[in-house]
Amino acid sequence: MTNYLSDPVLLIVGTLLGFLKYMMIFRLLFEVARVNFYNPLCQAVVKITKPIISPFSFISLRFGGIDLGIVLLIIFIIGLEITFPYFFQNVDLNITHILILSFGLFLKTVLNIFFWLIIIGAIASWFFIYNNNPLFSLINELCDPLYQPIRSLLPSMSGIDFSPIILLLLIQLTEMLVVRPIFGLIHYF
Repeated sequence: MTNYLSDPVLLIVGTLLGFLKYMMIFRLLFEVARVNFYNPLCQAVVKITKPIISPFSFISLRFGGIDLGIVLLIIFIIGLEITFPYFFQNVDLNITHILILSFGLFLKTVLNIFFWLIIIGAIASWFFIYNNNPLFSLINELCDPLYQPIRSLLPSMSGIDFSPIILLLLIQLTEMLVVRPIFGLIHYF
């Protein structure tokens, strides 16, 4: 495929795969956090992802509260996102490298989502509109299970909540100590 046609195709397919990746990750996070599925944003994500997940629903791969089928589907989508630009070129792709990169990018994306949700939630908590907006209530439902263990360890600070700051530090440490070594596994395969 020439550059004239390949660039727009890569842009469109990359955008669609990226959108699908985020929708599937949010669907997984909604199920793990057991958010209110009557929230309109949650219903929109479920409606978008249901046609993709329903063909795989006959296989029940649950581990704790995590649907491993959705995780595998997300890793597959990320693998497609990585390899699609090389489909039209004569490039040898190592499936092990693609799987390692896909899993690492999955973890990195989840950590980045939580990083930004915490920042948006912290900033939005300063404003009154935060209480009535479905987006902010969804952010609160996703982040509260992560805040609770930290809040139980911290002493009461007269209305100041330091749990978002500590959680942001823990997310950064997890990315440095867990995700980077996963990417480093490529050198061994």
